[in-house]
Amino acid sequence: MNNLLSWESFAALVLGSLFGAVFGSIPGLTATLALSLFVPLALFLDPSLVLPAVIGISTAAIFAGDIGSITVKIPGTAASAAYSDEINRMGKGSIAFAMGVATLPSAVGAMVGVLILMAGAGVLAQFAKQFSSFEYFWLAVLGLVAGIFATQGKLIKGALSLGIGVLISTIGLDPTLGFARFSFGNPNLLSGLNYVVALIGLFGIAELLEQAYKGVLKTEAVVTTTELRAQRRNLQHDYWVRPTRLMLREKGAMTRASLVGTAVGFLPGAGSDLAAWLSSSLERVRSRKAHMTPAEVVRQEEVVVLAGTASNNAAVAGAWIPAMALGIPGDTLTAIVLGVFLIAGITPGPQLFTENRGLVNQIYLAFAVSSVVLMPIMGLLAAYGAGHITRIPFKLLMGFILGLTVVGAYAINNNPFDIFAMLIIGLFGFALKRGGFPLAQVVLGLVLGPLLEQNFMVSVIKVQWDLASFFNRPVALVLMVATVLVIAFGVRMQRAYTRDLEGQRPADPEKLEAV
Repeated sequence: MNNLLSWESFAALVLGSLFGAVFGSIPGLTATLALSLFVPLALFLDPSLVLPAVIGISTAAIFAGDIGSITVKIPGTAASAAYSDEINRMGKGSIAFAMGVATLPSAVGAMVGVLILMAGAGVLAQFAKQFSSFEYFWLAVLGLVAGIFATQGKLIKGALSLGIGVLISTIGLDPTLGFARFSFGNPNLLSGLNYVVALIGLFGIAELLEQAYKGVLKTEAVVTTTELRAQRRNLQHDYWVRPTRLMLREKGAMTRASLVGTAVGFLPGAGSDLAAWLSSSLERVRSRKAHMTPAEVVRQEEVVVLAGTASNNAAVAGAWIPAMALGIPGDTLTAIVLGVFLIAGITPGPQLFTENRGLVNQIYLAFAVSSVVLMPIMGLLAAYGAGHITRIPFKLLMGFILGLTVVGAYAINNNPFDIFAMLIIGLFGFALKRGGFPLAQVVLGLVLGPLLEQNFMVSVIKVQWDLASFFNRPVALVLMVATVLVIAFGVRMQRAYTRDLEGQRPADPEKLEAV
Protein backbone atom coordinates (compact mmCIF):
# COMPACT_ATOMS: atom_id res chain seq x y z
CA MET A 1 0.00 0.00 0.00
CA ASN A 2 1.32 3.43 -0.85
CA ASN A 3 1.79 5.98 1.89
CA LEU A 4 -1.06 8.44 2.35
CA LEU A 5 1.52 11.25 2.40
CA SER A 6 2.45 10.55 -1.21
CA TRP A 7 1.44 13.01 -3.89
CA GLU A 8 -0.88 10.41 -5.44
CA SER A 9 -2.85 10.14 -2.20
CA PHE A 10 -2.95 13.90 -1.78
CA ALA A 11 -4.24 14.23 -5.34
CA ALA A 12 -6.93 11.65 -4.55
CA LEU A 13 -7.93 13.69 -1.50
CA VAL A 14 -8.15 16.92 -3.55
CA LEU A 15 -10.08 15.32 -6.42
CA GLY A 16 -12.42 13.57 -3.98
CA SER A 17 -13.08 16.88 -2.23
CA LEU A 18 -13.89 18.63 -5.52
CA PHE A 19 -16.13 15.75 -6.57
CA GLY A 20 -17.97 15.85 -3.23
CA ALA A 21 -18.29 19.65 -3.33
CA VAL A 22 -19.99 19.53 -6.73
CA PHE A 23 -22.46 16.87 -5.61
CA GLY A 24 -23.14 18.54 -2.26
CA SER A 25 -23.89 21.92 -3.81
CA ILE A 26 -26.50 20.58 -6.27
CA PRO A 27 -29.88 19.67 -4.72
CA GLY A 28 -30.58 15.99 -5.21
CA LEU A 29 -26.99 15.01 -5.95
CA THR A 30 -26.12 13.93 -2.43
CA ALA A 31 -22.90 12.84 -0.76
CA THR A 32 -24.33 9.32 -0.68
CA LEU A 33 -24.85 9.37 -4.44
CA ALA A 34 -21.31 10.70 -4.95
CA LEU A 35 -19.86 7.87 -2.86
CA SER A 36 -22.07 5.32 -4.58
CA LEU A 37 -20.78 6.43 -7.98
CA PHE A 38 -17.23 6.25 -6.70
CA VAL A 39 -17.47 2.65 -5.43
CA PRO A 40 -17.06 0.95 -8.87
CA LEU A 41 -13.89 2.99 -9.43
CA ALA A 42 -12.64 2.06 -5.96
CA LEU A 43 -12.47 -1.60 -7.02
CA PHE A 44 -9.44 -0.81 -9.16
CA LEU A 45 -7.58 1.56 -6.83
CA ASP A 46 -5.12 1.06 -4.00
CA PRO A 47 -6.67 1.60 -0.50
CA SER A 48 -4.24 4.47 0.09
CA LEU A 49 -5.97 6.25 -2.82
CA VAL A 50 -9.50 5.10 -2.03
CA LEU A 51 -9.60 6.19 1.61
CA PRO A 52 -8.47 9.82 1.12
CA ALA A 53 -10.86 10.14 -1.82
CA VAL A 54 -13.74 8.85 0.31
CA ILE A 55 -12.84 11.21 3.16
CA GLY A 56 -12.62 14.14 0.75
CA ILE A 57 -16.01 13.32 -0.78
CA SER A 58 -17.82 12.95 2.54
CA THR A 59 -16.40 16.07 4.23
CA ALA A 60 -16.72 18.39 1.21
CA ALA A 61 -20.23 17.27 0.22
CA ILE A 62 -21.69 18.03 3.65
CA PHE A 63 -20.24 21.55 3.84
CA ALA A 64 -21.07 22.27 0.16
CA GLY A 65 -24.75 21.70 0.89
CA ASP A 66 -24.77 25.28 2.19
CA ILE A 67 -23.81 26.79 -1.18
CA GLY A 68 -27.31 26.29 -2.61
CA SER A 69 -28.88 27.73 0.55
CA ILE A 70 -26.75 30.86 0.34
CA THR A 71 -27.17 31.59 -3.36
CA VAL A 72 -30.71 30.50 -4.23
CA LYS A 73 -32.20 29.34 -0.88
CA ILE A 74 -32.23 25.68 -1.92
CA PRO A 75 -30.21 23.49 0.47
CA GLY A 76 -28.05 20.83 -1.11
CA THR A 77 -28.46 18.43 1.82
CA ALA A 78 -31.02 17.73 4.54
CA ALA A 79 -28.47 18.93 7.10
CA SER A 80 -28.28 22.34 5.37
CA ALA A 81 -32.07 22.65 5.47
CA ALA A 82 -31.85 23.02 9.26
CA TYR A 83 -30.64 26.62 8.93
CA SER A 84 -31.39 27.40 5.27
CA ASP A 85 -33.45 30.56 5.89
CA GLU A 86 -30.90 32.07 8.27
CA ILE A 87 -27.86 31.48 6.08
CA ASN A 88 -29.72 32.77 3.00
CA ARG A 89 -30.50 36.06 4.77
CA MET A 90 -26.88 36.18 5.90
CA GLY A 91 -25.76 35.75 2.28
CA LYS A 92 -27.87 38.69 1.12
CA GLY A 93 -25.79 40.90 3.41
CA SER A 94 -22.46 39.38 2.41
CA ILE A 95 -21.97 36.19 0.43
CA ALA A 96 -18.37 35.90 1.62
CA PHE A 97 -19.41 36.14 5.28
CA ALA A 98 -22.13 33.51 4.82
CA MET A 99 -19.68 31.23 3.01
CA GLY A 100 -17.11 31.79 5.75
CA VAL A 101 -19.61 30.84 8.45
CA ALA A 102 -20.54 27.78 6.40
CA THR A 103 -16.90 26.74 6.06
CA LEU A 104 -14.74 27.77 9.02
CA PRO A 105 -17.00 26.46 11.83
CA SER A 106 -17.39 23.28 9.74
CA ALA A 107 -13.61 22.93 9.70
CA VAL A 108 -13.37 23.48 13.45
CA GLY A 109 -16.26 21.11 14.15
CA ALA A 110 -14.67 18.47 11.94
CA MET A 111 -11.34 18.85 13.77
CA VAL A 112 -13.08 18.44 17.14
CA GLY A 113 -14.63 15.26 15.78
CA VAL A 114 -11.24 14.07 14.52
CA LEU A 115 -9.54 14.78 17.86
CA ILE A 116 -12.24 12.85 19.70
CA LEU A 117 -11.89 10.09 17.12
CA MET A 118 -8.13 9.98 17.79
CA ALA A 119 -8.44 10.23 21.56
CA GLY A 120 -10.92 7.50 22.26
CA ALA A 121 -12.66 5.87 19.33
CA GLY A 122 -12.69 2.54 21.11
CA VAL A 123 -14.12 3.90 24.38
CA LEU A 124 -16.79 5.98 22.65
CA ALA A 125 -17.77 3.11 20.43
CA GLN A 126 -18.33 0.96 23.49
CA PHE A 127 -20.61 3.70 24.86
CA ALA A 128 -22.51 3.77 21.57
CA LYS A 129 -23.21 0.07 22.04
CA GLN A 130 -25.28 1.01 25.10
CA PHE A 131 -27.80 2.66 22.77
CA SER A 132 -30.75 0.39 22.13
CA SER A 133 -34.06 1.15 20.45
CA PHE A 134 -35.24 2.85 23.68
CA GLU A 135 -32.43 5.41 23.60
CA TYR A 136 -32.91 6.05 19.89
CA PHE A 137 -36.61 6.61 20.50
CA TRP A 138 -35.88 9.28 23.12
CA LEU A 139 -33.22 10.83 20.91
CA ALA A 140 -35.80 11.22 18.11
CA VAL A 141 -38.32 12.67 20.58
CA LEU A 142 -35.70 15.18 21.77
CA GLY A 143 -35.02 16.25 18.19
CA LEU A 144 -38.73 16.66 17.39
CA VAL A 145 -39.46 18.63 20.56
CA ALA A 146 -36.49 20.94 19.98
CA GLY A 147 -37.71 21.43 16.41
CA ILE A 148 -41.17 22.54 17.60
CA PHE A 149 -39.87 25.13 20.04
CA ALA A 150 -37.36 26.38 17.49
CA THR A 151 -40.21 27.97 15.51
CA GLN A 152 -40.18 31.51 16.81
CA GLY A 153 -43.71 32.72 17.44
CA LYS A 154 -45.23 29.89 15.35
CA LEU A 155 -45.48 27.11 17.91
CA ILE A 156 -48.76 25.63 16.67
CA LYS A 157 -47.90 25.95 13.00
CA GLY A 158 -44.46 24.53 13.71
CA ALA A 159 -45.99 21.52 15.48
CA LEU A 160 -48.45 21.02 12.60
CA SER A 161 -45.61 21.22 10.05
CA LEU A 162 -43.70 18.66 12.05
CA GLY A 163 -46.79 16.42 12.18
CA ILE A 164 -47.20 16.74 8.40
CA GLY A 165 -43.58 15.66 7.92
CA VAL A 166 -44.01 12.68 10.24
CA LEU A 167 -47.27 11.74 8.45
CA ILE A 168 -45.60 11.89 5.03
CA SER A 169 -42.80 9.70 6.37
CA THR A 170 -45.35 6.93 7.07
CA ILE A 171 -46.10 6.51 3.35
CA GLY A 172 -45.07 3.05 2.19
CA LEU A 173 -44.73 -0.31 3.87
CA ASP A 174 -45.05 -0.52 7.63
CA PRO A 175 -41.46 -1.21 8.86
CA THR A 176 -42.53 -3.88 11.36
CA LEU A 177 -45.75 -5.45 10.05
CA GLY A 178 -45.29 -4.94 6.32
CA PHE A 179 -48.70 -3.38 5.60
CA ALA A 180 -48.93 -0.81 2.80
CA ARG A 181 -49.90 2.65 4.04
CA PHE A 182 -51.11 5.62 1.96
CA SER A 183 -49.81 3.99 -1.22
CA PHE A 184 -53.23 4.20 -3.01
CA GLY A 185 -52.34 1.11 -4.99
CA ASN A 186 -49.32 2.80 -6.55
CA PRO A 187 -46.24 0.52 -6.38
CA ASN A 188 -43.95 3.57 -6.55
CA LEU A 189 -45.15 4.57 -3.09
CA LEU A 190 -44.55 1.20 -1.42
CA SER A 191 -40.96 2.09 -0.60
CA GLY A 192 -42.05 5.45 0.80
CA LEU A 193 -41.34 8.96 -0.33
CA ASN A 194 -37.64 9.70 -0.60
CA TYR A 195 -36.94 12.61 1.72
CA VAL A 196 -34.39 14.09 -0.70
CA VAL A 197 -37.16 14.30 -3.31
CA ALA A 198 -39.35 15.96 -0.71
CA LEU A 199 -36.49 18.29 0.19
CA ILE A 200 -36.09 19.42 -3.42
CA GLY A 201 -39.84 19.92 -3.78
CA LEU A 202 -40.27 21.83 -0.52
CA PHE A 203 -37.26 24.10 -0.90
CA GLY A 204 -36.73 24.11 -4.68
CA ILE A 205 -40.13 24.09 -6.39
CA ALA A 206 -41.88 25.91 -3.53
CA GLU A 207 -39.22 28.64 -3.61
CA LEU A 208 -39.55 29.04 -7.39
CA LEU A 209 -43.32 29.39 -7.03
CA GLU A 210 -42.85 31.85 -4.19
CA GLN A 211 -40.53 34.02 -6.26
CA ALA A 212 -42.90 33.89 -9.22
CA TYR A 213 -45.79 34.84 -6.93
CA LYS A 214 -43.87 37.83 -5.60
CA GLY A 215 -42.87 38.91 -9.10
CA VAL A 216 -39.16 38.68 -8.33
CA LEU A 217 -38.61 37.07 -11.72
CA LYS A 218 -39.00 40.50 -13.24
CA THR A 219 -35.81 41.70 -11.59
CA GLU A 220 -32.57 41.55 -13.50
CA ALA A 221 -30.26 40.09 -10.88
CA VAL A 222 -30.09 39.28 -7.19
CA VAL A 223 -26.99 41.41 -6.67
CA THR A 224 -26.11 44.39 -8.84
CA THR A 225 -22.64 44.95 -10.24
CA THR A 226 -22.04 47.82 -7.81
CA GLU A 227 -23.06 45.70 -4.83
CA LEU A 228 -20.91 42.83 -6.05
CA ARG A 229 -17.86 45.09 -6.40
CA ALA A 230 -18.43 46.38 -2.89
CA GLN A 231 -18.62 42.81 -1.60
CA ARG A 232 -15.46 41.88 -3.53
CA ARG A 233 -13.49 44.65 -1.84
CA ASN A 234 -14.32 43.17 1.55
CA LEU A 235 -14.28 39.51 0.49
CA GLN A 236 -11.11 38.46 2.32
CA HIS A 237 -12.17 40.30 5.47
CA ASP A 238 -15.71 38.94 5.38
CA TYR A 239 -14.60 35.38 4.64
CA TRP A 240 -11.74 35.03 7.14
CA VAL A 241 -11.97 37.71 9.81
CA ARG A 242 -15.70 38.08 10.55
CA PRO A 243 -16.43 34.31 10.90
CA THR A 244 -13.31 33.93 13.09
CA ARG A 245 -14.52 36.73 15.35
CA LEU A 246 -17.95 35.10 15.44
CA MET A 247 -16.45 31.77 16.51
CA LEU A 248 -14.38 33.48 19.23
CA ARG A 249 -17.41 35.42 20.43
CA GLU A 250 -19.63 32.33 20.48
CA LYS A 251 -17.12 29.86 21.93
CA GLY A 252 -19.81 28.20 24.01
CA ALA A 253 -22.10 27.55 21.03
CA MET A 254 -19.12 26.26 18.99
CA THR A 255 -18.14 23.84 21.75
CA ARG A 256 -21.70 22.62 22.30
CA ALA A 257 -22.38 22.13 18.60
CA SER A 258 -19.09 20.31 17.96
CA LEU A 259 -19.62 17.96 20.90
CA VAL A 260 -23.29 17.35 20.05
CA GLY A 261 -22.37 16.72 16.41
CA THR A 262 -19.66 14.23 17.30
CA ALA A 263 -21.89 12.50 19.85
CA VAL A 264 -24.81 12.20 17.42
CA GLY A 265 -22.46 11.18 14.61
CA PHE A 266 -21.05 8.17 16.41
CA LEU A 267 -24.52 6.83 17.17
CA PRO A 268 -25.19 4.24 14.48
CA GLY A 269 -27.88 5.43 12.06
CA ALA A 270 -28.03 9.03 13.30
CA GLY A 271 -25.68 11.00 11.01
CA SER A 272 -25.02 14.65 10.18
CA ASP A 273 -28.66 15.48 9.31
CA LEU A 274 -29.89 14.85 12.84
CA ALA A 275 -26.81 16.54 14.31
CA ALA A 276 -27.40 19.77 12.37
CA TRP A 277 -31.10 19.86 13.18
CA LEU A 278 -30.55 19.14 16.86
CA SER A 279 -27.78 21.72 17.35
CA SER A 280 -29.45 24.54 15.41
CA SER A 281 -32.83 23.92 17.07
CA LEU A 282 -31.28 23.91 20.53
CA GLU A 283 -29.50 27.21 19.83
CA ARG A 284 -32.74 28.75 18.58
CA VAL A 285 -34.54 27.72 21.75
CA ARG A 286 -31.63 28.74 23.95
CA SER A 287 -31.04 32.21 22.48
CA ARG A 288 -34.66 33.18 21.89
CA LYS A 289 -36.04 36.10 23.88
CA ALA A 290 -39.52 37.50 24.25
CA HIS A 291 -38.58 40.79 22.64
CA MET A 292 -35.62 40.91 20.32
CA THR A 293 -34.13 43.92 18.66
CA PRO A 294 -33.05 43.61 15.02
CA ALA A 295 -29.43 43.31 16.16
CA GLU A 296 -30.35 40.48 18.55
CA VAL A 297 -32.23 38.64 15.79
CA VAL A 298 -29.18 38.92 13.51
CA ARG A 299 -26.96 37.64 16.32
CA GLN A 300 -29.32 34.73 16.98
CA GLU A 301 -29.32 33.77 13.31
CA GLU A 302 -25.53 33.86 13.22
CA VAL A 303 -25.37 31.52 16.23
CA VAL A 304 -27.93 29.15 14.70
CA VAL A 305 -25.96 28.89 11.43
CA LEU A 306 -22.66 28.54 13.27
CA ALA A 307 -24.05 25.71 15.43
CA GLY A 308 -25.54 23.90 12.45
CA THR A 309 -22.43 24.06 10.28
CA ALA A 310 -20.09 23.08 13.13
CA SER A 311 -22.31 20.19 14.13
CA ASN A 312 -22.89 18.62 10.71
CA ASN A 313 -19.20 18.20 9.90
CA ALA A 314 -18.35 17.11 13.45
CA ALA A 315 -20.88 14.34 12.87
CA VAL A 316 -19.04 13.24 9.71
CA ALA A 317 -15.92 12.48 11.77
CA GLY A 318 -18.01 11.07 14.61
CA ALA A 319 -19.70 8.61 12.28
CA TRP A 320 -16.30 7.01 11.60
CA ILE A 321 -15.93 6.02 15.26
CA PRO A 322 -18.34 3.04 15.27
CA ALA A 323 -17.40 2.25 11.66
CA MET A 324 -13.70 1.86 12.46
CA ALA A 325 -13.97 0.47 15.99
CA LEU A 326 -16.94 -1.88 15.64
CA GLY A 327 -17.65 -2.18 11.93
CA ILE A 328 -21.05 -0.56 12.52
CA PRO A 329 -21.92 2.32 10.13
CA GLY A 330 -22.71 5.65 11.76
CA ASP A 331 -24.69 6.78 8.68
CA THR A 332 -25.23 5.91 5.03
CA LEU A 333 -21.85 7.39 4.10
CA THR A 334 -19.91 5.19 6.48
CA ALA A 335 -22.03 2.22 5.39
CA ILE A 336 -20.54 2.71 1.92
CA VAL A 337 -17.12 3.27 3.49
CA LEU A 338 -17.35 -0.11 5.18
CA GLY A 339 -17.99 -1.63 1.79
CA VAL A 340 -14.88 0.12 0.52
CA PHE A 341 -12.93 -1.27 3.50
CA LEU A 342 -13.99 -4.80 2.62
CA ILE A 343 -13.16 -4.25 -1.04
CA ALA A 344 -9.68 -3.18 0.04
CA GLY A 345 -9.30 -6.28 2.24
CA ILE A 346 -9.48 -4.27 5.49
CA THR A 347 -11.56 -5.69 8.35
CA PRO A 348 -13.03 -2.93 10.57
CA GLY A 349 -13.15 -3.56 14.31
CA PRO A 350 -10.88 -3.44 17.35
CA GLN A 351 -8.15 -5.35 15.49
CA LEU A 352 -7.95 -2.50 12.97
CA PHE A 353 -6.21 -0.36 15.61
CA THR A 354 -3.58 -3.02 16.34
CA GLU A 355 -3.03 -4.65 12.95
CA ASN A 356 -3.35 -1.52 10.76
CA ARG A 357 -2.27 1.28 13.07
CA GLY A 358 -0.50 3.04 10.21
CA LEU A 359 -3.66 3.06 8.14
CA VAL A 360 -5.66 4.46 11.06
CA ASN A 361 -3.16 7.30 11.48
CA GLN A 362 -3.34 8.03 7.77
CA ILE A 363 -7.13 8.29 8.00
CA TYR A 364 -6.76 10.81 10.84
CA LEU A 365 -4.28 12.80 8.75
CA ALA A 366 -6.56 12.80 5.71
CA PHE A 367 -9.44 14.12 7.82
CA ALA A 368 -7.23 16.87 9.23
CA VAL A 369 -5.91 17.98 5.83
CA SER A 370 -9.38 17.89 4.27
CA SER A 371 -10.93 19.91 7.11
CA VAL A 372 -8.22 22.47 7.85
CA VAL A 373 -6.71 23.04 4.39
CA LEU A 374 -9.01 21.98 1.58
CA MET A 375 -12.39 22.93 3.00
CA PRO A 376 -11.50 26.62 3.66
CA ILE A 377 -9.87 26.92 0.23
CA MET A 378 -12.92 25.48 -1.52
CA GLY A 379 -15.16 27.74 0.55
CA LEU A 380 -13.17 30.78 -0.61
CA LEU A 381 -13.42 29.69 -4.24
CA ALA A 382 -17.15 29.15 -3.76
CA ALA A 383 -17.45 32.68 -2.34
CA TYR A 384 -15.95 34.04 -5.57
CA GLY A 385 -18.10 31.75 -7.71
CA ALA A 386 -21.31 32.48 -5.81
CA GLY A 387 -20.82 36.17 -6.59
CA HIS A 388 -20.96 35.38 -10.30
CA ILE A 389 -24.07 33.25 -9.81
CA THR A 390 -25.91 36.13 -8.16
CA ARG A 391 -25.16 38.35 -11.19
CA ILE A 392 -27.09 36.05 -13.49
CA PRO A 393 -30.54 37.48 -14.33
CA PHE A 394 -32.94 35.86 -11.92
CA LYS A 395 -35.26 34.66 -14.68
CA LEU A 396 -32.44 32.65 -16.28
CA LEU A 397 -31.24 31.45 -12.89
CA MET A 398 -34.69 30.15 -11.97
CA GLY A 399 -34.97 28.30 -15.26
CA PHE A 400 -31.62 26.67 -14.66
CA ILE A 401 -32.61 25.76 -11.10
CA LEU A 402 -35.88 24.22 -12.31
CA GLY A 403 -33.95 22.04 -14.75
CA LEU A 404 -31.49 21.11 -12.04
CA THR A 405 -34.22 20.10 -9.60
CA VAL A 406 -35.80 17.85 -12.24
CA VAL A 407 -32.45 16.19 -12.99
CA GLY A 408 -31.67 15.88 -9.26
CA ALA A 409 -35.03 14.28 -8.43
CA TYR A 410 -34.71 11.83 -11.31
CA ALA A 411 -31.08 10.94 -10.47
CA ILE A 412 -31.94 9.63 -7.01
CA ASN A 413 -33.75 6.48 -8.20
CA ASN A 414 -33.78 6.92 -11.99
CA ASN A 415 -37.55 6.97 -11.69
CA PRO A 416 -39.75 9.57 -13.47
CA PHE A 417 -42.29 9.16 -10.67
CA ASP A 418 -39.94 11.07 -8.35
CA ILE A 419 -40.22 14.13 -10.64
CA PHE A 420 -44.02 13.98 -10.37
CA ALA A 421 -43.77 13.56 -6.57
CA MET A 422 -41.36 16.49 -6.33
CA LEU A 423 -43.74 18.79 -8.21
CA ILE A 424 -46.74 17.76 -6.05
CA ILE A 425 -44.77 18.31 -2.85
CA GLY A 426 -43.51 21.61 -4.23
CA LEU A 427 -47.08 22.83 -4.78
CA PHE A 428 -48.02 21.63 -1.30
CA GLY A 429 -44.96 23.37 0.15
CA PHE A 430 -45.89 26.62 -1.62
CA ALA A 431 -49.39 26.45 -0.08
CA LEU A 432 -47.86 25.83 3.37
CA LYS A 433 -45.46 28.70 2.88
CA ARG A 434 -48.21 31.12 1.91
CA GLY A 435 -50.10 29.97 5.02
CA GLY A 436 -47.16 30.82 7.26
CA PHE A 437 -46.20 27.22 8.05
CA PRO A 438 -42.42 26.65 8.43
CA LEU A 439 -41.15 24.18 5.81
CA ALA A 440 -38.01 23.25 7.72
CA GLN A 441 -40.12 21.45 10.34
CA VAL A 442 -41.72 19.34 7.58
CA VAL A 443 -38.27 18.11 6.58
CA LEU A 444 -37.38 17.49 10.22
CA GLY A 445 -40.49 15.31 10.56
CA LEU A 446 -39.52 13.42 7.41
CA VAL A 447 -36.02 12.75 8.78
CA LEU A 448 -36.96 11.82 12.35
CA GLY A 449 -40.36 10.20 11.71
CA PRO A 450 -38.98 6.82 10.55
CA LEU A 451 -36.39 6.81 13.36
CA LEU A 452 -39.14 7.47 15.91
CA GLU A 453 -41.59 4.89 14.54
CA GLN A 454 -39.12 2.10 13.94
CA ASN A 455 -37.49 2.33 17.35
CA PHE A 456 -40.82 2.68 19.14
CA MET A 457 -42.22 -0.43 17.44
CA VAL A 458 -39.05 -2.45 17.99
CA SER A 459 -39.05 -1.44 21.67
CA VAL A 460 -42.69 -2.30 22.39
CA ILE A 461 -42.39 -5.62 20.55
CA LYS A 462 -39.32 -6.52 22.62
CA VAL A 463 -41.05 -5.79 25.95
CA GLN A 464 -44.56 -6.84 24.85
CA TRP A 465 -45.98 -3.32 25.23
CA ASP A 466 -44.61 -2.80 28.73
CA LEU A 467 -44.24 1.00 28.36
CA ALA A 468 -42.45 1.28 31.72
CA SER A 469 -39.39 -0.11 29.93
CA PHE A 470 -38.92 3.28 28.26
CA PHE A 471 -37.99 4.71 31.67
CA ASN A 472 -35.80 1.94 33.09
CA ARG A 473 -32.52 2.56 31.30
CA PRO A 474 -30.04 5.22 32.56
CA VAL A 475 -29.15 6.72 29.16
CA ALA A 476 -32.82 6.74 28.14
CA LEU A 477 -33.64 8.57 31.36
CA VAL A 478 -30.99 11.21 30.64
CA LEU A 479 -32.48 11.81 27.19
CA MET A 480 -35.99 11.94 28.64
CA VAL A 481 -34.91 14.52 31.25
CA ALA A 482 -33.26 16.57 28.48
CA THR A 483 -36.55 16.45 26.55
CA VAL A 484 -38.51 17.63 29.59
CA LEU A 485 -36.03 20.48 30.14
CA VAL A 486 -36.38 21.59 26.52
CA ILE A 487 -40.19 21.57 26.89
CA ALA A 488 -40.07 23.54 30.15
CA PHE A 489 -37.66 26.11 28.75
CA GLY A 490 -39.56 26.34 25.46
CA VAL A 491 -42.94 26.84 27.16
CA ARG A 492 -41.46 29.53 29.40
CA MET A 493 -40.00 31.38 26.44
CA GLN A 494 -43.23 31.04 24.45
CA ARG A 495 -45.25 32.58 27.29
CA ALA A 496 -42.81 35.46 27.58
CA TYR A 497 -42.90 35.90 23.81
CA THR A 498 -46.72 35.97 23.78
CA ARG A 499 -46.85 38.50 26.62
CA ASP A 500 -44.41 40.73 24.85
CA LEU A 501 -46.30 40.39 21.56
CA GLU A 502 -49.37 41.92 23.16
CA GLY A 503 -47.43 45.09 23.91
CA GLN A 504 -45.01 45.34 21.04
CA ARG A 505 -44.52 43.37 17.86
CA PRO A 506 -41.09 41.71 17.59
CA ALA A 507 -38.70 42.43 14.78
CA ASP A 508 -39.59 40.79 11.49
CA PRO A 509 -36.62 38.76 10.23
CA GLU A 510 -37.63 39.49 6.64
CA LYS A 511 -37.02 43.16 7.28
CA LEU A 512 -33.48 42.41 8.38
CA GLU A 513 -32.28 41.73 4.89
CA ALA A 514 -31.15 45.29 4.61
CA VAL A 515 -29.35 45.26 7.99
